[in-house]
Amino acid sequence: MENSSPLIIKRSSEFLALKQSGKRHWPTKWLLLNYQKNSVGQLRFGVTASRKVGSAIVRNKLKRWSREYFRESLKAGNTLEADINIIFKPMEENFYKGLAHGEFVKAMDRGLQAVRKGL
Repeated sequence: MENSSPLIIKRSSEFLALKQSGKRHWPTKWLLLNYQKNSVGQLRFGVTASRKVGSAIVRNKLKRWSREYFRESLKAGNTLEADINIIFKPMEENFYKGLAHGEFVKAMDRGLQAVRKGL
């Protein structure tokens, strides 16, 4: 597998380890990135979006955007040896429903820039 797609963090123990020992970055008031360097040599990420974020449709859209973002990032040759948990914070009702894809991408770009500096 030649880094065609990022690995997904699925185990709750991995999410907890990131929360406890990882660094944090807030690119926007609605997005938090927990991250730390990993020994896998490849990007691994997970998405946390509680029910307070919105309906299942909205949460799934955010997860889909996240997967797509990292897939495109890897295609562009931006490698990163890190575990990243993308956490969508609860906001006022319908905030995420009205969130534009471009706004999401901008926030993620800002966040990953900081992650690269912080590793």
